[in-house]
Amino acid sequence: MNGMHVETIPYGKSELTLRIPRENYAGTLFPNYHPGIEDEAGEILRALNHPIGTPTIREIVAKKKGRKTVVVVNDPTRPTATHKLLPPLMNELEACGISDDDILILIATGTHRAVRPEELEKLLGEGIADRYRVVNHDCLDLTNMVDLGTTSRGIPVILNRLFCEADIKILTGSIHPHQGAGFSGGRKSILPGLTSLETLKLHHGPEFRPLEPAMGWLEGNTFHLQAMEAAKKAKPDFILNLVQNQKREITRAVAGDLEEAWMTGVRASREIFEIETPKEVDIVVTVPGGHPRDFNLYQSQKSMAAAERVVKRGGSVILPVECPDGVGSKLFFEWMASAACPEDVMERFRVEGYDVGTSKAWLYARCLLKAEVIVVSDYLDEKTLGQMFTRKAPDLDTALSMALERQGRSARVLVLRNAADMIPKGNR
Repeated sequence: MNGMHVETIPYGKSELTLRIPRENYAGTLFPNYHPGIEDEAGEILRALNHPIGTPTIREIVAKKKGRKTVVVVNDPTRPTATHKLLPPLMNELEACGISDDDILILIATGTHRAVRPEELEKLLGEGIADRYRVVNHDCLDLTNMVDLGTTSRGIPVILNRLFCEADIKILTGSIHPHQGAGFSGGRKSILPGLTSLETLKLHHGPEFRPLEPAMGWLEGNTFHLQAMEAAKKAKPDFILNLVQNQKREITRAVAGDLEEAWMTGVRASREIFEIETPKEVDIVVTVPGGHPRDFNLYQSQKSMAAAERVVKRGGSVILPVECPDGVGSKLFFEWMASAACPEDVMERFRVEGYDVGTSKAWLYARCLLKAEVIVVSDYLDEKTLGQMFTRKAPDLDTALSMALERQGRSARVLVLRNAADMIPKGNR
């Protein structure tokens, strides 16, 4: 062990030991830790009582002629603590005189599957699904859509009718770094959350998607700007968004205007997840953060985006991911396996555009064009990874030896922890 930097890294629900020769070790980086707030309900109430850019919910309701209310929530694929967020919000609506029968909880599924009845209590909190009507958005059900025209760049704004025709429209969500939109939350509850598949496919296609990892990038980001423009057409009255740290603890709640309140939350999220990183690193060990972030390769790709911003062209990325669910998407794998090279995947996406799984293949291939990827996984076999232009290593020691052999014995090795949530500052 002499002359080695040693650290344990999350891997599934367990850990792996990473050993790097000290002469090669360039450091370990991770998001800034901001502790969670002890009184979470109190923080949410504070945000509700002191909205940013709008009147309070009580003042908004008092000026409305109708009482038909839609509260939009994320589905379980998002890390939002919806079960903590809803009780204070529902109490506030009740205090406004809105009856339970006038409240609809609308799950912003985007293209994801519907949330099953047995999943609702964990998602929404105890008793919520029994008390209020809950509906899953269906991006294929055009009979339940409203056409609100187009954005300035020609994206059709076709949105959920239940939301658009409500008297009081409230969005909930959480704000985290996002590799396409800069940050999640706010407008993303509507696009992609409540749109038609046609709207989503065009917006998520090659014309508007950033060509490089875009975590933290908002100004000039067409992907973000078009989503905000589409969301404003739906005229939401109020948002309630949470800022959470890498442990998914609540550090801040923001409420009020779609853009102004959300941007306040963005600044708070940036303080946690934006870090100074070196450029042109030879070898990057990018660690998603264990379960559920490394449940499959589809989810694990998010941590590759941070590595892509830091690694040198022609460098090596080591990805330690358990992946008990394997690749995680049949279409993602088929696109990779049917291509002759990563460039073919990029070109196919440019021609055929977005579908669920195809954009992930595009993102994965984009990283491969910059650096080799070596995966350490108990569940992904060498043949499968080889079909995806990726090298397999049985353990971290072997992976590092493979990378050092390619990059040279004096290569610098940087470790990124919780990389799926990281914004490498200044490296876009």
